[in-house]
Amino acid sequence: MISEYDLGLRFGKKPRKKRPTPERSDLGNPILTMTDKEIFNTFASVIDAPESSPFLKRIAQAGLVAMPEDKALILKSWPYIFMQYGPHTKKYRP
Repeated sequence: MISEYDLGLRFGKKPRKKRPTPERSDLGNPILTMTDKEIFNTFASVIDAPESSPFLKRIAQAGLVAMPEDKALILKSWPYIFMQYGPHTKKYRP
């Protein structure tokens, strides 16, 4: 998508500050603050939840057996898992 700045519609103005996204380092990473047990329980919560899709359940199964760097990659690639089933949610089962 072309921005107003790229089109020249914001004459003499600097580009607007962009909102943080998972690709930007200024977002902060809540995944790094999770313990191994919390990560395990997050994936287990996805598997146990009746409302989670078969796709998410398979991702969670992969997360249970993945290496630590791959677990981080899964949680970064699918932030929905952390946001819906992480330690701060009602769906989390310790």
